[in-house]
Amino acid sequence: MTISQDSVDPSGDEILCQPTVFTVAEGSVQILPLPKGQFRVTLQPVDRDLFVPRVSCETSLPPAVIASFLKVSFAWLCDSLARHDDPEYVNRVLGQQLLAYFDASDFRGKRLLDFGCGSGASTFCMAAMFPETEIVGVELSAGDIKLARQVLAVRHLTNVQFFISPDSNCLPPEIGSFDIVMLSAVYEHLLPEERRRVMPLIWSSMNYGGVLFVNQTPYRYFPYEHHSSGLWFINYLPDRLSLFLARNLSRMNPDVNKSRDWTVHLRGGIRGGTEAEICRNLRLARAGRPTIVQPKGQDRASYWLSCTNPGRYRLLKKSIATLFRLTDKLWGTVPSMNLDVVIRKDPT
Repeated sequence: MTISQDSVDPSGDEILCQPTVFTVAEGSVQILPLPKGQFRVTLQPVDRDLFVPRVSCETSLPPAVIASFLKVSFAWLCDSLARHDDPEYVNRVLGQQLLAYFDASDFRGKRLLDFGCGSGASTFCMAAMFPETEIVGVELSAGDIKLARQVLAVRHLTNVQFFISPDSNCLPPEIGSFDIVMLSAVYEHLLPEERRRVMPLIWSSMNYGGVLFVNQTPYRYFPYEHHSSGLWFINYLPDRLSLFLARNLSRMNPDVNKSRDWTVHLRGGIRGGTEAEICRNLRLARAGRPTIVQPKGQDRASYWLSCTNPGRYRLLKKSIATLFRLTDKLWGTVPSMNLDVVIRKDPT
């Protein structure tokens, strides 16, 4: 991708005298300096039909780093930046889950693996939340790790380090063992064979008593497939029919959904996951028993209810929570739109 620019400070300093404009083939990006070292980023696509999940955002990352994110994607630029700065995005989800199960003091002195860290949004969030916890981000993409290290140079966090996985079926050999593992919006992007190979490796790297957090992964059998296709009931259909419908009916993420290769759709996250599948893959390690953990002072159904909007359809949501309480007791599942589960590694 070739980026042309107008009025950019080559030093990457946070305070500029005038807006910076980057121009690429897909459109232009305006970066407007705000008080307190913030920037407003606005996308102006050439093609109005281009799928852009978020057209504007505010970020603390300087233009030089924004330009690096732009080289990865124009359409997803603001979404990627928001993951790092918007408190209602990654920060809210991680804070809700982590602190619903444990106190902040429980993370002190522990080692935490952020598997599939991408450009480090979740890694930096947890590092800021738990400054006395050693956070290790692992990602397959060398480009994502390069971005994460650029952000780290801006954030100046001392309890973070990043590693590149040798391939999609391995962990970096030098990362050691962990007390906590986070898979935030990751599991759905693993191919079926990768789930069967990588999840046991992650489980084997965990100490007994350690916990695995999974969040923002679509529930495999929820009626509406919101993550990749935006289509109803596609989760219940055979792969070939799902591929046909995604290619012809979906208006989301055309780079994925127009592909004829089902593997591309799987990598995009179309099939999600379940608690049972994750536990089944963890048992392949033959080291430790996976036990689904309940939140502090409540059950998983009550936790789900607490994460929903309290002002809308409250009676209906309470009824759904009652149903979830039953499904969790009988089958160990809360079949909400997104999978949200914590699994402890117990001795066999």
